[in-house]
Amino acid sequence: MDQRTLSLLELPKILTQLEALCACDLGRARVTHLKPSFHNDKVLRRLQETTQAKRFLETGKSIAFGGISDISSFLKNAQIGSMLEASELAATGKFLSGARNLKSSIENAEDTDGENYIILRGYAAFIFPQNAIEKSIGDAIDLDTAAVKDSASLRLLKARRGMASAQSEIQSKLRAMLTDVRVQPHLKDNFVTVREGRYCLPVRAESRNSVPGIVHDRSGSGGAFFIEPQAVVELNNRIRELALEEREAIREILQILSASVGAVAGELQSTLGACADLDFSFAKARLSLKHNALAPILGIAGFSLKNARHPLVENCVANDILLGTDFDALLLTGPNTGGKTVVLKTLGLLTLMAMCGLHISADEESSLCLPQRVFADIGDEQSIEQSLSTFSSHMKSIIGILNGAQKGDLVLFDEIGAGTDPDEGAALAKAILRALQRRGVLLLATTHYGELKQFALSAERFQNASVEFDQSTLRPTYRLQIGIPGASNAISIASRLGLPPELATRAKRYLGKARAETEIATQRLEESSRELREQTEETQQEREGVLRLQREFDERLQKLQQQRDAELSQAREEASRIVRQAQTEADAILRELRSAGKESKQTEIARGKLKNLRENTDLNRRGAETQKTASKEKEESREPSTSLPARPRISSRKLPTLKIGDAVRVSSLGKEGVLLSLRDDNSRVSVRIGAMKVEVPAADIAPLSNRNQSTPAPAFAGKVFGVPQEINLIGKRTDEAIVELEEYFDSAILSNAKTLRIIHGRGTGALKRAVHEYLKSTGTVASFELAPPEDGGEGATVVQFQV
Repeated sequence: MDQRTLSLLELPKILTQLEALCACDLGRARVTHLKPSFHNDKVLRRLQETTQAKRFLETGKSIAFGGISDISSFLKNAQIGSMLEASELAATGKFLSGARNLKSSIENAEDTDGENYIILRGYAAFIFPQNAIEKSIGDAIDLDTAAVKDSASLRLLKARRGMASAQSEIQSKLRAMLTDVRVQPHLKDNFVTVREGRYCLPVRAESRNSVPGIVHDRSGSGGAFFIEPQAVVELNNRIRELALEEREAIREILQILSASVGAVAGELQSTLGACADLDFSFAKARLSLKHNALAPILGIAGFSLKNARHPLVENCVANDILLGTDFDALLLTGPNTGGKTVVLKTLGLLTLMAMCGLHISADEESSLCLPQRVFADIGDEQSIEQSLSTFSSHMKSIIGILNGAQKGDLVLFDEIGAGTDPDEGAALAKAILRALQRRGVLLLATTHYGELKQFALSAERFQNASVEFDQSTLRPTYRLQIGIPGASNAISIASRLGLPPELATRAKRYLGKARAETEIATQRLEESSRELREQTEETQQEREGVLRLQREFDERLQKLQQQRDAELSQAREEASRIVRQAQTEADAILRELRSAGKESKQTEIARGKLKNLRENTDLNRRGAETQKTASKEKEESREPSTSLPARPRISSRKLPTLKIGDAVRVSSLGKEGVLLSLRDDNSRVSVRIGAMKVEVPAADIAPLSNRNQSTPAPAFAGKVFGVPQEINLIGKRTDEAIVELEEYFDSAILSNAKTLRIIHGRGTGALKRAVHEYLKSTGTVASFELAPPEDGGEGATVVQFQV
């Protein structure tokens, strides 16, 4: 693939962006050598590493490349035994630290499914930390200043301390000479200087023999000589000797460190390569984020790009680009500045980017094949030199494409056949396009020639396309329409730009009737297509709105169901708690019965407690469940419900000689009591014995013939006398009220009451409905009705008992 094609399709601009996103020279070197590849496996791996690095960055994880640089030349020198300079070793130390941190950041990153970063971890596996060498370099050399530390060796430390002591002694002696009255008159200036590494004093030229010592230099004016006084010559010699010792000590340190680096140069070369791969991968990931790009699907043949956008065009209109499935050649027509060349370049550039392993600026499910080569002849002045815009230059380029293009290649022509006579240009274009299509080449060409539109309608595996032009605004919309040829709209555009109307009318007459009708038909087809697309978009928006409402409804319904389930669960838990508490109390009562030894008053009381406990427990449990069920029904239907479970009606069909209130004997207990109620099937009856109410089989009771059946047993005389004629239930919960009403009815029946009044109040009506439901369910009530206005009206109910 030649460099000219890459430049025409602007791949170098993308690579420049990629290079700027690299963290170090290692990644930038990878970009420099990056070339498109048509090998499917190679490209797929490149795309996968880009995807993994992008996923790594999207999770907010940090990736560190600090200190990493290209030290390959240092490694080569160290490997052949050369000594590295302190600055080179400092760079090596920084690299070792940076590589170690980079490896750690990759390997310690959380990977939920174990495959998100498999390629990145594979690169990190080839980073070989050299902790001992890193520490040795860091101990010996200041990595920021590249200075060898005093502590690098004992020999170096002694040399530097000796030099510091000698320098201090020299400066002390020279400062004394500066103030010596015997020397001061001979000095040119009152300061100490260094010449050739030795400390000197500036002495007047005429007094050079007055200050004994060695002359090392002379001032530019000749007025002063720089003399090393004899008193410090020996000390200067000592400093020179110690400086040589220092140099040898440093050399020894550098040689040792260089040898240690050279010994692992092979592993460090591998580390360099891994760092370069990671830097390159993360640069590609940053480019993908910059362009909001995704990895394409690599197909076997053809292109299907969804909402493809040119990554270098700001606010580029997205288009679906199809080629190579239903048709192999796409002829793109439309007005100038309508976006035809942008579509052409978008297909070419995105293809080259994918071949380089870069994500493309298109939506998910976009797919493309990998051509062996991409050819392009694009004649806009922004991409090629002006000299190539002539017909001859275009033909030279096209002939080169004809000689090189093979099956599966992608060829892009901009304004094919332009620059010469329209008839001849159109004929040449048809011949060139047909020859390449029969060869198996995939083609996208832009043109203004009407003959090529007609050619695409009849030629096999050819298809028309256009960039949309809005006739109402006389402006291009830059939308690609496949299957619809485009009109040039030259006269309309000229009119918008200020062409006088009479000239536009004359131009239409010159155009010819048939051509004008064709242009008008094409424009109407474009307009119909635009209206259809707008309607489709509106329908899609409405559909999305309906789906959004459906999702909101489903979410709300799910919340209500969860709330209902929670309330039911709470009700069941409350019922279970009541049962557990009752069981505990029942166990205590049973223990009392067992300890009593024989039937006594104590056992009667205990049995009464047990019976009442069972009834209250059952009522409380049912009340809790009923309350929660009512709450659930209220939430679902928004209608209040406080009804309680229906009580069985009392019937005496099986016991015609007995009625409620008769004195009976319970054979199994050997006790006498009063009949309170019967079940509908007459299988069991309720009998009050003393202070206890028990339920026994109907066959277990018998009437007391020697007693007045209408008179309650003497045992109840104290309880039933003086029963009030009304009961006030206002302020009580429905379950509490029904329990109290039931006990009140028992006492009222035993006292031979004929009528009574129940005060339940108006309120929400829930208590009144519960009372009425109870009255309907008991067989002792002959009738009931709301009280007269003067006796409470709707706030009270009058009950008539059966005689």
